Amino acid sequence: MLFLIASLPLLFALVVTLPWDPKRAPVRLTLTTTFLKGVLLFFPGYLAILIVRRIFGFSYDGFLLYLSLLLRDHLAPMLAALGAFLLMQKRMELFGSEEHTFLMVFAFLSGFFSMVNITDALRTWGAWDAYVLFLLPSLRMGATLGIALAAQGFYRWEGRDGVLFCGAGTVLALLSAAASFLLRSSRPGWAAACALLFVLGSALSFILQFPRVLRG
Repeated sequence: MLFLIASLPLLFALVVTLPWDPKRAPVRLTLTTTFLKGVLLFFPGYLAILIVRRIFGFSYDGFLLYLSLLLRDHLAPMLAALGAFLLMQKRMELFGSEEHTFLMVFAFLSGFFSMVNITDALRTWGAWDAYVLFLLPSLRMGATLGIALAAQGFYRWEGRDGVLFCGAGTVLALLSAAASFLLRSSRPGWAAACALLFVLGSALSFILQFPRVLRG
């Protein structure tokens, strides 16, 4: 349960404390405030997640099972988080540099998805399994990194760019849902491998995007 609740806040703390260029990156207080904004905007966003889960909470086999897991555990939280960010971003002080854009989007989504993990812990209280405790939080760590990296290509996320930004999040949700489907289809080894590739791919993209920061 500690991994479910603490994984994203700890990843956020790790990324924020890297030696970013102070001329190109926001200060840590700004990032912490942005993280808390993600936490606060989770609550209205959670209403949309609950509606989707109520409608698509079925659990069949094959494609219908994949569709249920995709909409319930990946796509609904992703689009709710991106929708909340798009509503809030006009009020943020965004400068457009790669570091600044990445960190602000990453901070907001980290706060939002941290709350998704907490509600998952409460929603499944007494029925925790490897899917809830380990697979979902791991996939959300990778998705948070991935969409924050992709966000730079759609700055400032208005009009067509806003739609494409949500499209990028949808693609990540489609990929991460594959691991969920494999685990629920009694293929834990394949599910773990798929999740590991997803998280490592996001981490590698981060390393390639900001090598100077990691060398520092």
